[in-house]
Amino acid sequence: MFSISSLRRAVLYLFFTITTVSLVRPDVHGQTVSATAASVNGVHRLLVIYRNGSIPGDAEGAAVRAGGHLLRRHERLGTALLTGTSAAESALKLDPRVEFVVEDRVVTASSVVTRLETDGSSATRTAPILRANVPRATPRDDGADSFYRDSAQGWAVRAVGAMGGGVAGSGVAGPWATTTGKGVRIAILDSGVDRAHPDIAPNLALSMTEINQAVQPSVCDDGSPQDQSGHGTWVASLAAGAAGSGTGRMVGVAPEAVLLNIKVMQRMPGDGNSTAAQCNAGQASGLLSWVLQGVEDAIAQRADVIVMSMSVTLDLYSGDAAGLKASFDRVTHAAADAGAVVVAAAGNDAFDFTNTRYLALPAQSRDVLAVVASTNPDCAQNLVTNATCVAGVPTLAYYSNLGAPLHAVGAPGGSYPAGGDESVSGWVRGACSNGQPNTVDGVPTDANHSEGCFNLGHVPYVQALGTSASAPLAAGVVALVRAAHPEWSAATVLAAVRASAVPTASMAYGVVNAAAALAYRP
Repeated sequence: MFSISSLRRAVLYLFFTITTVSLVRPDVHGQTVSATAASVNGVHRLLVIYRNGSIPGDAEGAAVRAGGHLLRRHERLGTALLTGTSAAESALKLDPRVEFVVEDRVVTASSVVTRLETDGSSATRTAPILRANVPRATPRDDGADSFYRDSAQGWAVRAVGAMGGGVAGSGVAGPWATTTGKGVRIAILDSGVDRAHPDIAPNLALSMTEINQAVQPSVCDDGSPQDQSGHGTWVASLAAGAAGSGTGRMVGVAPEAVLLNIKVMQRMPGDGNSTAAQCNAGQASGLLSWVLQGVEDAIAQRADVIVMSMSVTLDLYSGDAAGLKASFDRVTHAAADAGAVVVAAAGNDAFDFTNTRYLALPAQSRDVLAVVASTNPDCAQNLVTNATCVAGVPTLAYYSNLGAPLHAVGAPGGSYPAGGDESVSGWVRGACSNGQPNTVDGVPTDANHSEGCFNLGHVPYVQALGTSASAPLAAGVVALVRAAHPEWSAATVLAAVRASAVPTASMAYGVVNAAAALAYRP
């Protein structure tokens, strides 16, 4: 049997982690964390949060007098981005109009170890595992929507009630007979998406990047909107993978929603004795200021739903935690005020947030729908090595964060047993990135190479675990409700999804359900 400590690592930990000692619980993932505020030669990038949500007219002059330089005003958020030394930071904190000053942080996806497997077997499972089809010289053509239409691999989308309307052979009755999310705009704040992927391209209306490689360079990623990590493509396909002739094998929960790709992190080098090994082991990271800018740009692009499959645990008794919470609260509340529903992953630490000393962000930010991970009813959670899938009641996935303060709903994140590539599985199938078009797998030192799907190379689909899947699946349900009730406010849509979540005998959270949410009346 797996030990709980090893199983906590055996999950797709692709969640942003603010890596600073005073803010993150030291036992999260058992990883070593360090103070890595974004700074060069003693000059820091500073986020200044002003009182009353208003940036003073002389903010630039005040920054100069303190020894800093104003880079950007976020008027909607009452927040400004500056550069300055520690002395400038101290001077700015003395300004009575300033509520908080926090250093811009590096946000990093936790380490992931991947390998290919096709038979569900594993010699050891002491590290996170991704499963993907073995790349073939001549890929098998299983037809559009086949993971949903002809395979048990589409279980996660079906589990939230996405069916009906004749889509992908799902029958006539069901939520899709009412709406498939057409016209609803879903912003994916992540590692980018594979813009050429047949499950993504038909619904993709915008691709932009917040990455500034002058501030955070990477040899493993070119900083463009194209996904060179895999995570963002996986997330986007679950929320709004396209359906119908000429599309890929996935179908998302809202298959006619509009996707807005806003890249806020890039693949950064990991451990290894060569550049190729470091990029292969690399995970996505960026800056907190890029995440905040990404939300602001989503608002400007009239996003109806914003998906943030990221999670950081803060210790409220230390460091800049209060300022960081204020930063997230400002931006998520601004999104809600603009009519967008923000959906965030609860995180993968199996941590109980009933202990109110700790806080999960953005899951516990203002006006956010937090999502925990549930399991496959056709493959009940079983942590015994080499267990096989047996039907059972959905439960909270072993790795999922929990606790009443999250005010969360559940959605599929997957668990063990792994099952097969085409048969019943406890894992969540989704699209992945083939890297830059017309390239082969490898360090992007020239125009012929790029990184793609985690450390699997250029592969179009992947199986994985985590609340990173739960958030976009719930966001797809939000999109269906928004499409059916465009007159509803973000708060009403949020209430509909929460109130209609279907309770289970083994979970403290209801699982989101599209049919029940569409039937909700305020």
